[in-house]
Amino acid sequence: MHTANWRVLVLLFLLAAARPAVGQEVRAQKGSTSKAPLARGPLSPEDALARFRLPDNLRIELVAAEPLVVDPIEARFDEDGRLWVVEMRDYPTGPREGQSSRSRIRVLEDRDGDGRMDAALTFADGLEFPTGLQPWRGGVIVTCQGEIVYLRDSDGDRRADVRETWYRGFAEENTQLRANHPRWFVDGRIYVAGGLRGGKIIDARRPDGPPVDISSRDFRFDPDGGVHEAVSGNGQFGLTFDAAGNRFICSNRNPLVHVVLEQEHLALSPLAAIRTAVQDVAAAGDASRVYPIADAWTTSTLHAGQFTAACGAFIYGGDMLPEEYRGSAFVCEPTGSLVHCEVVQSEGATFRSRRVREGVEFLASDDAWFRPVNLSSGPDGVLYVVDMYRAVIEHPEWMPQELRAREDLRLGDDRGRIWRIVRRDGPVQRGPQQLSTYSDQELAALLGDANAWRRWTAARLLAERSGSDVAPQLAAMLRDDSRPLARLHALWALDVLGALDDSLLTVALNDNDPRVRASAVTSATKRSAGRDVQRKLLDMAGDPDAAVRFRVALALGALERDDSAGGDAWLRLALQGADDSWQRRAARLAAGENPGKLCREIIELVDQRQQTGSDGVRLLVGELAAQAGRSGKESQIVVALAAALDLKPGEVCQRFQLPILLGLAEGLATQGESLAGLAERLNASVQHIGPRLEAAFSSAAELARDRNAPASQRVAAVRLLGQGPEAVALPVLLDMARQEPVVEVRMQAIDAAAAHDSPHIGQALLARFDAETPAVRRALASGLLKSPQHTRALLQAIEQGQVAAAGLDPLTRQRLIDHPRADVRSFAKRVIDHSPADPRDEVLHRYRAALETDGEARRGREVFEKSCASCHRIDGLGVNVGPDIGDSRTKSPEQLLTDILDPNRAIDANYLSYAVVTRTGQVLTGIVTSESAGGITLLQQDGKSASLLRDDLDQLRTTGVSLMPEGLEREIDIQAMADLIAFIKNWRYLDGTVPFPME
Repeated sequence: MHTANWRVLVLLFLLAAARPAVGQEVRAQKGSTSKAPLARGPLSPEDALARFRLPDNLRIELVAAEPLVVDPIEARFDEDGRLWVVEMRDYPTGPREGQSSRSRIRVLEDRDGDGRMDAALTFADGLEFPTGLQPWRGGVIVTCQGEIVYLRDSDGDRRADVRETWYRGFAEENTQLRANHPRWFVDGRIYVAGGLRGGKIIDARRPDGPPVDISSRDFRFDPDGGVHEAVSGNGQFGLTFDAAGNRFICSNRNPLVHVVLEQEHLALSPLAAIRTAVQDVAAAGDASRVYPIADAWTTSTLHAGQFTAACGAFIYGGDMLPEEYRGSAFVCEPTGSLVHCEVVQSEGATFRSRRVREGVEFLASDDAWFRPVNLSSGPDGVLYVVDMYRAVIEHPEWMPQELRAREDLRLGDDRGRIWRIVRRDGPVQRGPQQLSTYSDQELAALLGDANAWRRWTAARLLAERSGSDVAPQLAAMLRDDSRPLARLHALWALDVLGALDDSLLTVALNDNDPRVRASAVTSATKRSAGRDVQRKLLDMAGDPDAAVRFRVALALGALERDDSAGGDAWLRLALQGADDSWQRRAARLAAGENPGKLCREIIELVDQRQQTGSDGVRLLVGELAAQAGRSGKESQIVVALAAALDLKPGEVCQRFQLPILLGLAEGLATQGESLAGLAERLNASVQHIGPRLEAAFSSAAELARDRNAPASQRVAAVRLLGQGPEAVALPVLLDMARQEPVVEVRMQAIDAAAAHDSPHIGQALLARFDAETPAVRRALASGLLKSPQHTRALLQAIEQGQVAAAGLDPLTRQRLIDHPRADVRSFAKRVIDHSPADPRDEVLHRYRAALETDGEARRGREVFEKSCASCHRIDGLGVNVGPDIGDSRTKSPEQLLTDILDPNRAIDANYLSYAVVTRTGQVLTGIVTSESAGGITLLQQDGKSASLLRDDLDQLRTTGVSLMPEGLEREIDIQAMADLIAFIKNWRYLDGTVPFPME
């Protein structure tokens, strides 16, 4: 592979028609009858209008275009029907050198009532990267410049002359990854999508207060200056609510995500260690499908035909599109020049969706300059599409270095459109409603309107006015209105206004609409509800609606209750919903301080009924046992242990004993204790516990060796042996670690053997180290790094020549060199040939010869398997822990060389390496993939994931460098580097196919 060839390809690309990014993918949309050639923008608004394809019963109209609006990314109607538009005119890299920011907020009006905006004024300009706005008290709340600011016109000239900074500290690294979409919600708070990069948020009006860390979370605040806090979710660019108040977000590869559990729910029981609080509603990532009809260039061709830039997710609640679209989700995909639509359907506590039309998009254009980035609705109840209208929508940060200065990055920065989708046979356009002139009583009457914009705007205005004089009217609506949405909004408004008492709450809890009942349950948990309300909540454990039962389960964890009645309600909920993962999570959170007791009660009930219990029940008792172990409370641990050991031989015992013991072992391990150690400690106080537990371990050993048993059961048995007495466990584990044929069972045996402390384990595991495959060597090294004793055994084996240092993968060597213990670090540096690394520039200069050397991709595959597969995946080989490098057409060989030899030159913060030391001395290294108030999830080498409670962490620190280590040149010479680059660039074509031709 020669550099000159790639320069030619780059030149051809730059000479081609302007495109959004690299990697061509052309797809014909099913149902399209157009035979015209693809559009080559830019087109006039009139010509662009003719290029759209959408359902036959709909039509699209122009609302505004340049010069009235330029580079729009957000459009919201205020209470008087004026359209407020956020223009990010300096996208993507900010103002040009020597210029000030041109981004601004414009207010558009339709003065002649023909449905098209004909007047515009600039409300505020000179803004740096504004990303969203929310009308509030006659002004707007705006996210921009790492801040939340409030802008208002105080002198009536229709320009902002008041600017108040309310919050600051949002991350600002990338214009596409900043806080955005401030949205008022019916609880009186403003919710903000965090933009993926988080930040430490300070109340600028009370700067002495503690900062709020929103890492991996979103943000909400009281616009009247009260509470501000992190909330679950991690939205990139998009935040929306459905008619029932459920919150949805999105990110590039995840078009629609439901936030199921809030932080207050996770706080009910930190012992539950819930891994995620959100649910993908629509197919995401590789499972997603989109059908562009334009030339859709994506940065990653592996993502062609999939969501790669999903944004602006919006739940439509208007009343002017056909009924089939009410409650549906619309998502923009600007890379594909399309808007996607999904029908959202309830599924237990959350939702699933399906595309509204198979093989064809809701809205698409063959004009590749059409860049839909956001969606909204308004007083007229139709759907508005915000079109940035740009040649290039990709941010340079994700482009190859040689393309970041391309001349077309800003093409279209003088253009922009807003479109409206209406029924083809729809009624005449309705004029704007000036809701600011409505009385409180008139606003209250709108809470049952069929158009969500009017309902929510009326609710917001009532909150702004604190219209408590309408409480009697709202109470009457809650009791008697025939419209469910009117009753629902009346409930919300009463709650926000502080006028919701127990009698009204009881009315709502008995409502015949599950959305009202579910919201009433949530309202009950936020206030000191009386005994009658609490008893009603317990009765609702049998509610026919799964979403209501889910809220009731969470309420059980938040409310004070009678233990007997509460326990009965919990059992009812737990058993009925155990096969739903979200219902199980709710049950675990509601278990509070009694997980062991509740685990035993489930087993007793299943045994009494002579049932074997579903798989969900089996999972639940194991999870509850883990919580009991994490609690450190002997009373809970003993009762969970007794639940497992008291089972009589039979089918119930076979199904439940192993998951309970495994769960206990997992929880105890966080406290530095094993099951065997527990038995020894309790033997004097708990009758016959030692012999009974030893019998359970012996049964696990038999199951582990049984090659006729399912692999999943054998893996579980092996995991348990990792906690068993060495006399029973080690002979089995070490034998399986050496010669078990089923790979997944062998890997688990290696890991379980390394969990024991006997000094001879290290030598036993290392006996055939150099003869093992790379995957087994990595598993052996990973296991030995679990404890300093085994780590020293590994280093001694290297020192004595039993193990070749070159046989360790680069990440393992790096972990040894950077070990948290000074004595281990010193030993590692002495025995591993780790002379000070060459300065990176010198190494890069030396290895430039690889760019002029012919590489052989098939040999490069072997290099990749040895040196890269523990953290990267290509062609089905390896695991994706680090960034996806499977698509490299957008990266030049020179950039790949730099990424390989100097991985710390440009690090995505998502892939920074973290070192973790637990309170029990366990050492883990990986990347933090999720975070909540209770703990973190660490993604480690070979794709292993560990969920850790914050209370169990002794140290958590970033190394400040990439998870990918420096120094690969020590095992990859110049020819091997040329081979590796050839494989990364050309792995798709090893079967004889060729790349597509460039224009």
